[in-house]
Amino acid sequence: MEARWERQFPREELADYLSSLAEQIRRGELQVAGLTQKLPPQAAAEILVKEKKGRLVAKLRLSFSTMASYASSQQQALAAQIQSFQVIKKRLAASWTALKKAAAGGTLPDDTLLADFLRDNDAFAQQADPEWQAEMDLYQSHVHNLEQAHRLGQADMFQHELADIQASLSRCHKEFK
Repeated sequence: MEARWERQFPREELADYLSSLAEQIRRGELQVAGLTQKLPPQAAAEILVKEKKGRLVAKLRLSFSTMASYASSQQQALAAQIQSFQVIKKRLAASWTALKKAAAGGTLPDDTLLADFLRDNDAFAQQADPEWQAEMDLYQSHVHNLEQAHRLGQADMFQHELADIQASLSRCHKEFK
């Protein structure tokens, strides 16, 4: 379930919407995209308010578990999927770190390190969230270029693709974390 929009609000309408949102949180039921989701007693919130160069920016990120709304069998399947994804992410992070460390001197890493990274990358891509698709496509194109640079023995191109992959990862984490 997802609902996201950007638009101009008259001040009173924005205040009414935020008041409605606050009331839903107090009641413990949040209505999003036509669905009602129960809130647990505790929820994580990230609130940012800043003024910079004549512009005020306020962001609210609310996060809480929705597992209780799933049937028991779905809870188990989802928990297993989440655990599997976390294992894959850790493996990918480790192989990525090893690959960068091996290439830090401007040389090409050995075939085994690249193969480990590519294996972990493929497992990660298979479980990636569909909403990440555009960023994943860009990331995967850099992974492909990295593989090509290694195959062609192009250390400079390999370094360039490492930097591009790192930038892609940073953008993705900033957008979807």
